[in-house]
Amino acid sequence: MRDLTDDVALMRPVIDALRASGHDPDRVLARVGLPPGTLPAGRFPHAAQALFWQAAMAECGEEHVGLYLAQHLPAFHGLLLEYLFLSSETFGEGLRHALRYVRLLSDSLNAKLDVQGERAVLTLGLQPGTPRHFPEMLAGAVIRLFGALTEGDFTPFEVHFMHGEGAPAERYRQVYGCPALLGGERYCLVFNAAVLDKTSRHAAPELLRMHESLARRQLAEVERLDLVRQVRELIAELLVDSGATLEQVAARLNMPARRLRERLAMAGVRFNDLVTDYRCRLAKNLLLNTDERIEVIVERTGFSEPSTFYRAFKRWVGETPVEFRKRGKG
Repeated sequence: MRDLTDDVALMRPVIDALRASGHDPDRVLARVGLPPGTLPAGRFPHAAQALFWQAAMAECGEEHVGLYLAQHLPAFHGLLLEYLFLSSETFGEGLRHALRYVRLLSDSLNAKLDVQGERAVLTLGLQPGTPRHFPEMLAGAVIRLFGALTEGDFTPFEVHFMHGEGAPAERYRQVYGCPALLGGERYCLVFNAAVLDKTSRHAAPELLRMHESLARRQLAEVERLDLVRQVRELIAELLVDSGATLEQVAARLNMPARRLRERLAMAGVRFNDLVTDYRCRLAKNLLLNTDERIEVIVERTGFSEPSTFYRAFKRWVGETPVEFRKRGKG
């Protein structure tokens, strides 16, 4: 399974909530090894959520830190998906537009909307094992946002969580305005379906088209980075068996080799350059951080002959592997 990532935009409101609750977000960032000031741009591994929420819990001294910070979240976060809501004709139309691009926020949010009579169910699709503080914060953020978008007409019935242990029932009701059910089969929000017909006072078809165009471009960039990351991971895996050809990687991705070459070209990279870059980084790491013999490093980097490896390394770095190791360890 591919590694999941989150966009830092998903965590910026949490930084604002830390500050609004009277806590120093820089101290939380320092605990997870990030510089003070603000979160860096881009995406980060979803697995890092556990470390972030542990740091936030320690800083706030709150056992239920996700629920605690949900009370301090701003209603609007300045996200592109919010503008899709505002420029749509109705709340329901905006929600359906936003769900097409929810991956811009996180790979773990495989969200979908189901309408069952008077009840609508928004499934968030987070992965099992996600630290409970993240979905508990997210549920509060969604309820707060939907309430602001509908001018207070949004009515949550229930929030469902997959984790079996959490805060006292009254604490959830206080924060969400509805009960929370633990130990469910999915993360979801159940609400009054009538609100889907709520019209937006900010509806503007031309702005909606502009926002959707921007969302499509951003999603294409996420998919571009995802493809390059997948190819890099497969190169690392296949090189162990002296493989890592374009055809082998394409077969693992279930696409023709020609299609993979075209998609990489659209992403601005070439397959051979990715192989070379990985070999170079692996060789330098093994030379500096292990005592592996050169013959072993030659094999692990996918070269058939030591002489070929020596020539390639000299071309990459400007010195031989022996000189590089001696200088680096010296």
